[in-house]
Amino acid sequence: MKKLHSILLFILLSVVFSASAQSLNFDNVAPHPRLLLTKGDVTKMRELPANSASATVVNNKILAVADSYLDVEAVKYQEPLTAVSQEVLKRVFYLSYAHAMTDDMRYVAAAEREMMAVSDFEKWGSDEFSSVAEFTMALSIGYDWLYRRLSVRSRSIIGTAIYEKGLRASEGEGVKFWNAADSENLVCNAGLVYGALATLERSPEYCKELISKCIESNKKGQKMYGPDGVYPHNLLAWEYGTGFEVMLVAALQSALGTDAGLTSQESFMRSGEFVTHLISPSEKIFGFGDCNQADVHAQPVKYWFAQKKNDLSQVAMDERLAKGGKVLENSMLPLYMIFTSSMDLSKSKLPEKKWWCSRGEASLFTYRSGWEAGSDYFAIKGGKAQTDIAHQDVGSFVYEVDGVRWAVECDAKAGNILSFNTQPQKAGGKADIVSHNVTTREKQVEMDLSAVYADGAQSVKRSVHLDKKNNLTITDEISGVAQPSIVEWSMLTEAQPQIVSPQIIMLTQDGKTLYVRMKSRSRSEAKIWSADGSKAVRVGFVSQLKSGDNTSLEVMMSPVKPTVLSRIKSVINFKR
Repeated sequence: MKKLHSILLFILLSVVFSASAQSLNFDNVAPHPRLLLTKGDVTKMRELPANSASATVVNNKILAVADSYLDVEAVKYQEPLTAVSQEVLKRVFYLSYAHAMTDDMRYVAAAEREMMAVSDFEKWGSDEFSSVAEFTMALSIGYDWLYRRLSVRSRSIIGTAIYEKGLRASEGEGVKFWNAADSENLVCNAGLVYGALATLERSPEYCKELISKCIESNKKGQKMYGPDGVYPHNLLAWEYGTGFEVMLVAALQSALGTDAGLTSQESFMRSGEFVTHLISPSEKIFGFGDCNQADVHAQPVKYWFAQKKNDLSQVAMDERLAKGGKVLENSMLPLYMIFTSSMDLSKSKLPEKKWWCSRGEASLFTYRSGWEAGSDYFAIKGGKAQTDIAHQDVGSFVYEVDGVRWAVECDAKAGNILSFNTQPQKAGGKADIVSHNVTTREKQVEMDLSAVYADGAQSVKRSVHLDKKNNLTITDEISGVAQPSIVEWSMLTEAQPQIVSPQIIMLTQDGKTLYVRMKSRSRSEAKIWSADGSKAVRVGFVSQLKSGDNTSLEVMMSPVKPTVLSRIKSVINFKR
């Protein structure tokens, strides 16, 4: 009976995907090249560096890297295969781009060497299907862009490898991405669609049905952007997963003239705007989830969103970064030249909206006083305490004022949070944004952290207040302490710290000063923890709480030195 059920389900799915395939018009499929660009796009792409300083920077970087591949040995089979597949994707994409821009056959020879080597691999994946998808996408781009330059023999071998080791590999029982709402879904479906589009003529019916199956599966993957466009991982992970998603949609448009309804998912289409708000005026990122704050660079993927949304303000910061040479030489970089070749970036301007608030697995709030360098900036994250790359840092924040980032986030280190008896946050917990309000006079946001501190207290709520001068106050309301606890309120900073009283820490950096002051109904004392070898040092306050205690920890940050009266009040609170 179970076997019969599986057979019936397979037949039903085949009928569904077959019907879906018929809804796509394959009659007018574009000739090669059909993935991402057409022949007319190549002409516009070649003209771009002469008219754009940022395009000149990007083009020169890609060509320089492509030149470095001309005389190197082709990649070899080596596990884990994901490292090899990502390198192959970069090599073939860069070399194919370099030939499109120059007609230099040396790039064709180098790309052909890489693709023939990979075609000879026994298999393209082991535990993760993502390596299969990356190999498939890499060879599909080379096969498609260099179609008329490859020898007939090489084209046959490469096309066969795409079909047998890429497309047919998706039929295995261990393939689990089809129903997942995660980045693997985006990556794997994109790779398979590229393979099917590139080699469509070799097995038309099979490829058509596979494309339709991938589109239906991909709609499930897009759910990870809900409800407000926030990607549940960090910025670098967003560029990787969303990059594949954008490449999938862009290839459908270039090859078939349709996005197959994938741009109708509004939370996905808001994702480019969300990422813009992660870049601060000092050109640092809100680096939550194992992402370094210095990993800031122009994001080629965002140009697709800006084009589709007709909103060039989404890439105004990226253009500034690109002109300054801040571009990452990863496999996505050629997308910059492809997408910007049909955009007039001379009309771009900085965004008007100064804040962002979203809910979901990685709910967060950001605010800036402006988009110009030197503007103030604050960002805080909630959502799930533990994900694939999150490190139990719910409630963590960054803070910039007067051109200095005082509170920083460090990769793989939880900072700027509370802790009860040095215990990490509850891995299964989730913090929601309860409320937020932004006016010209003040900015407020409140998070319920109770679930991530369930072992420490009955209720923990963190509220943030920025006054009209953007002085920061963070208040943690703690109710029903579970057991006698030492509660640490801490933040990471690259400034030079000095304890000036039991409740006041003075930070100095770049000739500027920030005072961090604690007000509490409980006994609290300033502390500077010893550095662990990183550039950032942990500072904060330690409070001793009894079982059943209810208390409020209020930390204020301002460049203005606390008055004598406020210092006296702090000492009184300390002695109590």
